[in-house]
Amino acid sequence: MAVLAGIFTFSVSADSTISIPVPENVKDKQVTLSLRIPPNTEPLKRDQSKPTLASKRSLIIWNNNPSPKIANTDEIHSVFNNFMRKGWFKTHASRALVSVRPMDKYYAIRLLQNLTENVIEIGLSPNFAQLSKNCNLTVSDIEDLRRMLKRFEKDLIIFGANVSKSDKDLLMLQERFKKARQGILKVIRVEGGDDGGTVIHLSVE
Repeated sequence: MAVLAGIFTFSVSADSTISIPVPENVKDKQVTLSLRIPPNTEPLKRDQSKPTLASKRSLIIWNNNPSPKIANTDEIHSVFNNFMRKGWFKTHASRALVSVRPMDKYYAIRLLQNLTENVIEIGLSPNFAQLSKNCNLTVSDIEDLRRMLKRFEKDLIIFGANVSKSDKDLLMLQERFKKARQGILKVIRVEGGDDGGTVIHLSVE
C-alpha cells in the first residue's frame, strides 16, 4: 500500500471545519497529512476613532477653594480640645495639629479619623469592665464624636473611612459605658459654704 505525504496550507480561524480535497487516484491509499498552524501575527485591531467632546470647557474643573479652612469658632475645635485634654491624641503630630489656627479641613478630617480609631480601641480591651470605670471618657464625649462623624461623613468617605461601621462601634461602646457605669456617683464640683462647710455636687450615671 502506497503512502503519500502532503502538506496543505489553509487560512482558518478558531472553531473552523477544514475540508481537504482528496484526488481520485489516492482515495484507496493511505495518506499522511501534515497540518501546520502558524502563529497569529496580525496586529490587534484597535478603535482608531477619536473621542469627541461636547465642549472644551467640559475638561476644566475649577476649584476656587482647594484647601478650605475650618472656622475658628467651629464646634469641632472644642471637641478636639476636650479629647486632647483627656489624652486621646496619642502622637505629638496630632496634638500639635489640634492647636493650629486656621485649621485646614484636610487635617481636621485626618484628626477625626485618628481620634475615632483611638476611642474605638477601648472596646477591644479584654478587661473592658474594669477599664471603663477608670476611663476619663463620658457617654456625652462619645456622643460628641459620633456627631462630628455624621457631620463630616462625606469627607471621611472620600478619605476611605467606613463611617457606618465606626458609628456602630461607637454606639456599642456608648451602651457598654452606660451599663458598666450604672449607679456610679461622680463629683461634679466642690464648693465652700459660707459657714465653713463644704458642698459636694454629685451626679449618678
